[in-house]
Amino acid sequence: MKQGKNIPWPRILAEGTIIVASILLAFWIDAWWEGRQANATEDVVLQTLLDDLLAKRELLNERNRFVGAIRESAETLLRISSGKVKSPSEGAIDELIGDTWWVSNEAQWTSAPLESLVASGNLSLISNPELVQSLEALRVAIERVKYHSRNDQDFHTRTMTPFMIEHADMAQISISMKHRPGQPEIAITPNDYGFDRRRRHSEMLVRVAFQNLLIAKIERCIDLLEIGHPGVEQHLTTAIHMLEAEVGAATAVH
Repeated sequence: MKQGKNIPWPRILAEGTIIVASILLAFWIDAWWEGRQANATEDVVLQTLLDDLLAKRELLNERNRFVGAIRESAETLLRISSGKVKSPSEGAIDELIGDTWWVSNEAQWTSAPLESLVASGNLSLISNPELVQSLEALRVAIERVKYHSRNDQDFHTRTMTPFMIEHADMAQISISMKHRPGQPEIAITPNDYGFDRRRRHSEMLVRVAFQNLLIAKIERCIDLLEIGHPGVEQHLTTAIHMLEAEVGAATAVH
């Protein structure tokens, strides 16, 4: 009877182990690389969001000065009209009225990186759930500010502009404007329409309709200064702190 050959089980087992290990290693490398790519993508997202929110913090400070100055000018005009303060020159009154003519701009508040993440459903790229929650709260607060800004814009277009066209000399008001409200460092070049007439806008201050206009403008400024902006500031501060921590941690790892 023919004797069978000895099967080299140890060698076969060793080779099989090597093959299995190689396959597992390949899977691990693929997973590691995908994880590296995901981390790199998240790092870019976090840094982009941080840069944008830091710019929004500067915008918030500027908007507080801007809207605050508009409110202060409107309140000063009311005090003049009620006789509580001495009436200034006609030129000073024109400047104060010019300040109240400015209006909020909701488009400035749009956060392109955050809106892009939400629209594409890619908030999941951020691995920290608390940060995601903070960003969602900030987005709600920004929408609230944009809502109040739209109210100011609607009031300006539908109510204030028709009144001013009928009762004021807009060319005279325009030429009095030297800078943006609350921002003397941002000078503007007013349009000179070539008219040499002078209207006494102090006479307009005693009109109840104009006083009501000023009160309505003040209310819209208050909505922004006391409701809209504080909410954004609260959530903006939290989100920036969390983003700075995440970006700092990612930098330390790399």
